[in-house]
Amino acid sequence: MKSKIKKYTISPLALSFWIPFLVLIGYFAYRKMAPFGSNSILTVDLGQQYIDQFAAFKYTILQHPSSFFYSFSNALGGDMLGEWAYYLMSPFNFIFLFVSNANLPAAILLVICLKISAAGLSMGYLLKKLHLQHGYYITLFAINFALSGWFVANNLNLLWLDTAVMLPLVIYQLEQIFYRQTWWRYSILLAITIITNYYIGFMVAIFIVLYFLWRLTWPNVKHRLTILWHFALGSIIGGALSAWLILPTYFQLTLGKSQYNSEFSFKFDNNPLHLFLKLIPGSFDFDQMQSGQANFYVSAFILITLVTFITTRVIHWRVKVGAFAILSFLILATTWAPLTLLFHGFQYPVWYPYRFSFLISFFVIYLAAMSWQPTWRPQKITLVLLFVSLVGVAVYAFINNQKTSYTDSNSIAIFIGLALLTLAQFTFKSHDRIWLPILSLITIVSLGANVALTLNHFSYLTNTEYQNAIHALTDANQKIKKDRSWYRVAQTFQRTRGDSMMLNYYGGAHFSSALPKATPTFFGNFGQPDGDNYVVYSNGSVLSDAFLGMKYFITANGKDNGDAGQPSQHLIGFRPDTKKYNLKATTKTTNVYQNKNALPIAFAASSGALNTKMLFNNPLQNQGNLWQGITGSTTSTVHVDNFQKSIGHNITAPSMITGSIITRQNAAKPASLDLQFTPTNNDSYYLTIGSGLDIKNFDLLINGKVITQFNTYRHTVVVNLATNAKDKLQTITFRLKDTQTLALTNVTLYHIDNERIANDSTNLKQNGLKISKRSQRRIEGTIKTTTKKPLVMTTIPSIPGWQVKVDGKTVKTTKVANYFIAVKTKPGLHKISFVYTPPLFYYGVIISLLALLLLLIINRKSIAKKIHT
Repeated sequence: MKSKIKKYTISPLALSFWIPFLVLIGYFAYRKMAPFGSNSILTVDLGQQYIDQFAAFKYTILQHPSSFFYSFSNALGGDMLGEWAYYLMSPFNFIFLFVSNANLPAAILLVICLKISAAGLSMGYLLKKLHLQHGYYITLFAINFALSGWFVANNLNLLWLDTAVMLPLVIYQLEQIFYRQTWWRYSILLAITIITNYYIGFMVAIFIVLYFLWRLTWPNVKHRLTILWHFALGSIIGGALSAWLILPTYFQLTLGKSQYNSEFSFKFDNNPLHLFLKLIPGSFDFDQMQSGQANFYVSAFILITLVTFITTRVIHWRVKVGAFAILSFLILATTWAPLTLLFHGFQYPVWYPYRFSFLISFFVIYLAAMSWQPTWRPQKITLVLLFVSLVGVAVYAFINNQKTSYTDSNSIAIFIGLALLTLAQFTFKSHDRIWLPILSLITIVSLGANVALTLNHFSYLTNTEYQNAIHALTDANQKIKKDRSWYRVAQTFQRTRGDSMMLNYYGGAHFSSALPKATPTFFGNFGQPDGDNYVVYSNGSVLSDAFLGMKYFITANGKDNGDAGQPSQHLIGFRPDTKKYNLKATTKTTNVYQNKNALPIAFAASSGALNTKMLFNNPLQNQGNLWQGITGSTTSTVHVDNFQKSIGHNITAPSMITGSIITRQNAAKPASLDLQFTPTNNDSYYLTIGSGLDIKNFDLLINGKVITQFNTYRHTVVVNLATNAKDKLQTITFRLKDTQTLALTNVTLYHIDNERIANDSTNLKQNGLKISKRSQRRIEGTIKTTTKKPLVMTTIPSIPGWQVKVDGKTVKTTKVANYFIAVKTKPGLHKISFVYTPPLFYYGVIISLLALLLLLIINRKSIAKKIHT
């Protein structure tokens, strides 16, 4: 009896997924990234921003679902629905639920590989279903999309990848409007595309409109008006299905990102000829990440087969002209300002330029797959033109090699070698068994070379460094978690500005593209580092700590071994005034202090707080004025002091400090300025430093010790100098680095009356909110106001969406310091509740439900048939 041997084959679609997956996994294993070694996938925004959002995703799903709408881990508190719409709506994120925070980098690596490989699968599906290619030629085209330049360059921006994965599926369903005049699947997939990431979804929507108009012009298209109606209806309903997320997100954008305008012009932002360099493998590096050109690398196989779209007579000239118009439009958008702004929502992106360039790769591959057949053999003239073109690109790259950082002679040689090998394959007259495998191998090597050469340009955080930081913060946070009251946590070190999201506590920092403009404005007014998309509570005072409810303080204790990731390696602030706080706990590397002066989230205060005005670049005066307002005091707790002496070393010491400019006398010698003062009490002393005094140009020392600061600020910041130093001479030193001059802007000495802060805090806490129920978006309790303190003062940021009820009645709120919610009341005991609902959320839900109902009614027969089958 003969044994039966079953023959196993891998389908082209499966290969379209597994080849990119194995290429990426192989590279990451080579780089020894977790789980394959001691390195990690973390770099740039992935390590500094996204990973913290992924941890927040876990906490939302597993512990507190209300933080889908709002979170006090978002700076001092902020909307989260808009953040979810941009960062967290990928279904792949559910993988993160199964790993600890310490192992998130390994899970992220897996998700990146899965998403990029899914792009190959979806592209292969499109090619197969539209019969553009067959057999393993499907794989050959599909892997070019998955491993194209955009996916490789933006692998760390994994929140954008889902939408690009969806593109081929949307195009396929769009085609069904033409072939079968059915549009409900198109609507659903369009909605999913927008929901996964509205930003990249906006770019896809532009392309869909261009594609549809092109498709509508094809010859032999019947019932054009009907098709146009179905497309319009399907698109409107698809958009409406996503309204529950997009409407409230749009509102949040009006509070933040949309308020920063980009200057409109008709200029070209870069040299269009340099786009040819993007055909070289590895043509992307750190500089390109900041302000480079579009990434659309595909293998030479695609570049060569694209010629068939031009030369074939099968495709109608109108189709060719339309395709050329779309491709020209997309390429022009990578260099001409008006179109660049259009694709990016009318704002230039901060880093990662031309985020829509995957559309170029997709369309080029699509056109090549549409026209090329395996039987194609180029004529001699075509071969010569292709050879000259490929060599021309290489020559141009060699000429510009010294002017660019992202190409080198090796990568150019790899390009021309692989391109000529690919071209040589098309000179064979017959396709034997080894033709496709050889062509596939050359293509995979071309794409793999781009992966390796591109990612070799970047350094990555070691997994050990990441885990050291996470373990240090986790150990400290465990010492605090037993406290069930409402409080915030401050730090003198941080791994990222998203530590509070990573560790699930209420902090004072955040890094997000969805940050409302009012938040950095307040932080700047209070002397903290801020930017358009981040805030950091690193330069606090005993006064700001008390007011903002910073009940716990995590500091480095100086006992770690100095390894990467340890607290001593991530210092962001100098806070000797924590000596005034109680040492609550210690860990191996940190101290945890408790601030008994920290105020609750809401408390009864003097109505004088309503008159507080925020002064520009005068943070300690702002803090003092606000404290004076909430206490109703006639005097401030903040006092201006004078320096006793200034001593110049290789500079002329100025008699007036603030506003003066010091200049190095001998350019070859060190230069510094000493400012001396002697505290007359044990209060906390502070220095303000203006934004014109760029920290990269000097070291700041107190008594010979360098004060480590957050590395950038754009407003005047507060620096703590000394506490409990009565009658002890203090010397502040400005030590020039490479600069020859230093402008001493807003350099002023202050001290804060610690005893007054303690007494006032005790008094204010007597009328604090007694919380009976709370979640991330709801706080309920009772509060007693008095004749002298009739105002319910909170440190909840006042953003649209908060509804406040006093004794069951909705009341109008007011703002204090242009930022915080406050409520006027009559003296007495009150029940009060604060509930946050994202603006336009319910309107969006209603629109989405109506759209879904309309979709079901109009397409009930088609949907029922689909469900039945």
